[in-house]
Amino acid sequence: MNQNFITGALYARGVAVDGSHIYWVSYNNGTIGRADLDGQNVNQSFITDAYGPWGMAVDGSHIYWANRSAIGRADLDGQNVNQSFISVSFPFGVAVNSSHIYWTNYFGGTIGRADPDGGNMNESFVTGASNAIGMAVDSNHIYWADYYNNTIGRADLDGGNVNPSFITGASFPYDVAVDSRHIYWTNSGRSTIGRADLDGQNVNQSFVTGAFNATGIAVDLE
Repeated sequence: MNQNFITGALYARGVAVDGSHIYWVSYNNGTIGRADLDGQNVNQSFITDAYGPWGMAVDGSHIYWANRSAIGRADLDGQNVNQSFISVSFPFGVAVNSSHIYWTNYFGGTIGRADPDGGNMNESFVTGASNAIGMAVDSNHIYWADYYNNTIGRADLDGGNVNPSFITGASFPYDVAVDSRHIYWTNSGRSTIGRADLDGQNVNQSFVTGAFNATGIAVDLE
């Protein structure tokens, strides 16, 4: 483990990764940072003028981030910045797949969803997602971190089968990530990274230790 892989990311919150870069939000500075996957060519102000950004996501064409009252978007090269791509209530986490953009409405206890162009917005696509901060999505499910109930929630991609306590025993989880085999989450109360199988089994709340005050997590494609 390398706690200083990239330095200078002041008040970093959400993090995302694609095939060539790492991205992160700096909450107090209102910026999106970027670096190469090897940690080189660090640009702490790759995108500026965000407003209290928290979570972020990336797909094959765009970067997305949660502003205080909107989902922001920009091209992968940092151009065509739109700080109010989707106007929403109070998003914290954001995730994206080929068909939709998703976000957590922390104070509303819901997961929102919209089409890739921002249309057909539904701020209550999933209900019962209390205290949801970070979130992730794979080909079958939506996942979120319930900060105060210390759980990882899960729902089907169509919004059904909502389970706010899919994984229990976390410690103030901020963010969640998923790959083809596992779910990962930050335990900010334990300074660890948790991990479980996709079916919620084999939970390890201390899969990685020494992750002090971790508030964002991302995984490479396998």
